[in-house]
Amino acid sequence: MTRYVEQLEDRLAHCHTKSELVRTIVDAPFAYPIEAAQLYLGIMVLLLVDKKTGLIDRVALSNTELAKGTTDISVKKFEDIKIPVDHPENVIAQAIRTGDPKGTADWQYLFTPVLSAEEARFNQAAGAIAFSAVYPLVGVVEGGALIFSYYQYPENIGHDQRKFMAAYSRVVAERLASFST
Repeated sequence: MTRYVEQLEDRLAHCHTKSELVRTIVDAPFAYPIEAAQLYLGIMVLLLVDKKTGLIDRVALSNTELAKGTTDISVKKFEDIKIPVDHPENVIAQAIRTGDPKGTADWQYLFTPVLSAEEARFNQAAGAIAFSAVYPLVGVVEGGALIFSYYQYPENIGHDQRKFMAAYSRVVAERLASFST
């Protein structure tokens, strides 16, 4: 696992623009298909807070077949789904506000209040996702998070996945912070 994170960190270090970095953050883990499959990782999302609007913007979505399934069926475009950072029931908002990772097996908690529970669950089913974890990007000035979505049930998400999510989130936060200065 350590070697995998080091390889990802190296990829991020070679990004020269913020737009290149943003794209690489969500796609790099899938450049190593064996490692991604061993983790049961299916989709990644990068989210950043817009301090002016108080909304959490979806900035980048991994370029995977599972991700494509979710966007093909969604009633709203990926970039149009903006969550209020102070929303009490949204797990993304909770993770960013508290600085603690959150998880859900029900996407209604990722998309509330923008999508109905039914719409969110259709997106989840189209992506064949059983569990999603939200890790805050601690140290990113505007605030943000990564969503790690797995085609594995929560009870099967173990030490390897948690270790990967914590390490990769830390690396991403550091790299994003370096572009903010």
